[in-house]
Amino acid sequence: MSGILWAIMAGVGFGLFQAFHRRANQFIDAFGATFILLIIATTAMGAGSALTQDLSVIGQAPAWAFLAFALAGVVQFFFGWTFLTLSQQRDGASRTGIAIAATPLIGSVSAAIFLDEPLPVVTFVGVMLAVAGVALIAQRGNSAGPRLAAVPWFGLGSAFCWGTAPLFVRWGLDGLDVPLIGVTLALAIAAVLYAVALAIRLGGLRFDVPRASYGWIVFSSLLAAGAIAAQWQAWDLIEVAVAITLMQLATPVVVLTAPFIVGTEMERLTPALLLGMAAVIAGSMLVVWTGQA
Repeated sequence: MSGILWAIMAGVGFGLFQAFHRRANQFIDAFGATFILLIIATTAMGAGSALTQDLSVIGQAPAWAFLAFALAGVVQFFFGWTFLTLSQQRDGASRTGIAIAATPLIGSVSAAIFLDEPLPVVTFVGVMLAVAGVALIAQRGNSAGPRLAAVPWFGLGSAFCWGTAPLFVRWGLDGLDVPLIGVTLALAIAAVLYAVALAIRLGGLRFDVPRASYGWIVFSSLLAAGAIAAQWQAWDLIEVAVAITLMQLATPVVVLTAPFIVGTEMERLTPALLLGMAAVIAGSMLVVWTGQA
């Protein structure tokens, strides 16, 4: 399968994951929800690797490949997913999904600097368009409470993490060119570090999880595992800027599905929200189109 198709599959999968993950974490502590997500995704990815891959290649990989995967896990999953959950609980899945659409801007610049991928000056037109879209999203109102004008920092934190994580993924795959095994290692390392952090913060790993949330948690975690596997395959096959931008299909998917899946006032679609979404996506697409010209 081509890298383009893998990226499209990842984008659709991430959009559905974000909507279902918001439904799952409505009544759970953000850190507990992220840890459970990591555990289920790691288990699913580990099972997939054991059934479909030759695990003997792990012993042949250089140490720096494992370090790169560990850093990818910390950046993409430990911090990226935590920011995602915090942003969803504060700003809603729709606004979080739109803020995360700034990821291609960060990914394109990072890839140009560290991976020698093209980034012409005209690309900054796309950058400014996307920044304007994020600013529009930040100037939002909510009829259920006071006006919220703060910048969606947690969502932008996820965008930063997910825009820089491909650098570590590429470096890791240079030493161990098996994306499914690489992402399993990254998830496992992130899960272990998260367990340690939570044990220190909470004095244990017990969480109050409503029975009604179990199914949503498992389903959203499996969606995340599938989307991540497709994502790393795409990063291995095509340029980072192209892959990340195609994955922004997640934005319209989460914006259009969250009102039905989550059903809260925070997920209500507004003209400003849709216009901000269009600006961010258009700016991100311009970054890639000019970069490939």
